[in-house]
Amino acid sequence: MNEIKTDPLVEKIAKRMLARSNAGVIKYGNTMRTAEKPLVEWINDTQEELIDAVVYLEKVKEKISQ
Repeated sequence: MNEIKTDPLVEKIAKRMLARSNAGVIKYGNTMRTAEKPLVEWINDTQEELIDAVVYLEKVKEKISQ
């Protein structure tokens, strides 16, 4: 029988996602499944998160280029 192997990096990320989700449930009192807001707000939130990610990546590029 084949042994199931997991990727430690994926496990690490999954644990962080679960911890972040739990913190959000505590803070906002609901889950992403039950959260409600206009679709355009979901789009705006996603755009802001992605913009932040690009800034963080640029910072890392500067650090590794020094």
